[in-house]
Amino acid sequence: MFNKKVIKRTKQMTNEGFTLVEVMIGMAIFLIGFLAVGSMQIAAINGNAGAREATEAATRATSQLEALIALPYDSIVSGGPVTDETGAYRVSWEVVDGTAALNTTLPDTKTITVTVTWLQRGTQSFEVTYMKTDNL
Repeated sequence: MFNKKVIKRTKQMTNEGFTLVEVMIGMAIFLIGFLAVGSMQIAAINGNAGAREATEAATRATSQLEALIALPYDSIVSGGPVTDETGAYRVSWEVVDGTAALNTTLPDTKTITVTVTWLQRGTQSFEVTYMKTDNL
């Protein structure tokens, strides 16, 4: 009953695992890829912020232009700059009377140019132009 033989098994060295050098090289490659993805994410965030600012400027410019177009022809005059409630955007508009301008081919018109400027990523601006005629 107590005559069981104890069998010792010895494990032979095999090439089934990874060495420390291989693991370090793998981690370095992973880190390089991870840093590249991180830098792309930062670039995407900055691009989205710039697009949001440009869209906000375009919205403010067209809103001001629509307000000017709705006015009677004789009431449309240059104005601004008007700063928004956050202080980030400045809206100004210039009105050029086509009747008074020299070398014009369109009498009884006014050219309205609305410009929005902002300083969040350097000085940037957005401009929209419209021509309104005097409806007789």
